Amino acid sequence: MVNGDDAGALMRRLDDGSSTDDGEPGNMYKNLGSIEEERQEKLATIKEWLGSWSLKSSDELTDEERAEITAVKE
Repeated sequence: MVNGDDAGALMRRLDDGSSTDDGEPGNMYKNLGSIEEERQEKLATIKEWLGSWSLKSSDELTDEERAEITAVKE
């Protein structure tokens, strides 16, 4: 999912808004924790697991960007 046909979808939903022009967090960001500090810690863990963070959809990613996503491809 994170490096397949739906690449970017999970990242867009979990983003804290710092990667968007409007600064709005994704619709699932609030579910990462009950306080901002907890959400930021969990987001950092997810970003580390993914290896790269991009809100682009699968068809927008370059081969180089896709190679940076180190999460398992399934």
